[in-house]
Amino acid sequence: MKKYLLIVTLLTNFLAQSQLNRGGMRNGRQRQMVQNPRKAPEPNFQVEKYLGIVIYDIKKAAKKINVKTSSTKGVQFSKLITNYNKEIKEIRRINSFTLRSTKEMMENFQKKARETRDFSNRTKVQKKMVESLTPISEALKVKDRKFDAAIKNILSEKEYKKWVKYNRKMYKVFPKEDSKEE
Repeated sequence: MKKYLLIVTLLTNFLAQSQLNRGGMRNGRQRQMVQNPRKAPEPNFQVEKYLGIVIYDIKKAAKKINVKTSSTKGVQFSKLITNYNKEIKEIRRINSFTLRSTKEMMENFQKKARETRDFSNRTKVQKKMVESLTPISEALKVKDRKFDAAIKNILSEKEYKKWVKYNRKMYKVFPKEDSKEE
């Protein structure tokens, strides 16, 4: 009886081991052959995010800072955001050619650099980008300072802290009044 039990145990171990090795190796090789090599993602330079251009959704912003849009404070808040959005859209529309050409320039550089692995022109491209975007950035700083001062006057201190936190999540930073160069 012990011999039969020993033989059965050895046979099952032998069969299990052979099936795992044979099946595992074959499936492993097949999986490697089936998988496509990963391609690097296409470059997507976000000029508006770089400049800090944000178009606010009034309802979402009011909800984030706990201001009811039906209250007088909420009405003032929504008017401010509406006016700010109009001004920013106007700046974006006026400078659309510059924004589009800068985006294309950066994406083309990134594609070429990735293909040739030559990043030696990076500083030249960045300087060119900064030169073309500086006037837009300055106009945005002026609008942002005005908007931030108006928001500060309307909101309480606690609400204003929530407003700043909400803007950080959207990658928006308001310029400080200390850095005025006027």
